[in-house]
Amino acid sequence: MKDFRGKTAVVTGGGSGIGLGIARALAGEGANVVIADLDEGAAKRAADELLGAGIRSLAVATDVRRTESVEALALAVTREMGGVDLVFNNAGVYLGGPMRRATEDDWRFVLDVNLDGVFRVGQTFTKMLLEQGRGGYVVNTASVGGFLSYGAGVAYTVSKYGVVAYSEALRADLESEGIGVSTLCPGPIDTNLPASDRIRGAAERAGGFSEALSPLTRGGMKPDEVGPIVLAGIRNELPYIFTHDDLRDAFAKRFETVLACFDRIGAISST
Repeated sequence: MKDFRGKTAVVTGGGSGIGLGIARALAGEGANVVIADLDEGAAKRAADELLGAGIRSLAVATDVRRTESVEALALAVTREMGGVDLVFNNAGVYLGGPMRRATEDDWRFVLDVNLDGVFRVGQTFTKMLLEQGRGGYVVNTASVGGFLSYGAGVAYTVSKYGVVAYSEALRADLESEGIGVSTLCPGPIDTNLPASDRIRGAAERAGGFSEALSPLTRGGMKPDEVGPIVLAGIRNELPYIFTHDDLRDAFAKRFETVLACFDRIGAISST
């Protein structure tokens, strides 16, 4: 997809952060934008901003943890916008802290939003794109943490590894239908992800905490810088869209370690 003018995009987690940065970039290209967010007030403020700039926009309160909420979003998009062309599967949360302290409630909270939520939105809107028969594009937000795991934030990195795998499978499945799929893998971005604790259930047993991410994101890339990068990635049909070139060495080290293990097992097997 090269031209976004007149196209309709749905952005989950679009009320702030990366989602809002993508929404603004789309608006700058003349796209119609549906802002879906758990925070209804943030979604409305974002949609009003775009409306004020002359962009056709719609705010829909959406909880990606609930199938019925995602289905209601799809119905609203069909009813109010007449269909969809681009889907930005961006809603996400974070919990950090030592792996040994992670609780099952931590795990379920993060996976339900970051991985199961991506699946719910992806499956619902992929079906819509296929039924429309006019192609389209899906961008699923993972993270560099979808390739680089570490002891802290275990549920987060597991969820993002899962998003990478889901996106790769979706891309292979939809390519013949004229529907593109990219995985957005941002590095440190200055967002409110460190405030994810605010939407946790009061009765949950917490071992991790979202504020642990603050030292990494504070002073990070601004969300409005991410939007144009994402649109450029779509135009070039990139499987992975990265924001931080300075992480290249960390990726190289990981894959060198993987390949070295192939070499070592080969050597062991031949002795």
